[in-house]
Amino acid sequence: MTEVLRGLEVHPLEPGETAVEAFVLIKVLDSQGDIAWSYRTTNRLSREELLGALIVQVDLLRKELRDEWDDSSD
Repeated sequence: MTEVLRGLEVHPLEPGETAVEAFVLIKVLDSQGDIAWSYRTTNRLSREELLGALIVQVDLLRKELRDEWDDSSD
């Protein structure tokens, strides 16, 4: 296994949950010193599973941002 997130921490799973697969979006400093984005997945994660997970996360984030916007306009 390759160590990718040396020195960084990831939020813990809920009690009783077991990690099966992962998709990690990583903000990196490239070789020229510029900020870039990279991602890594575990081996068995299919593109369909990844797309589904990303769609759910986008929808949740969109709702959270919309809810914050609605709350701030009161």
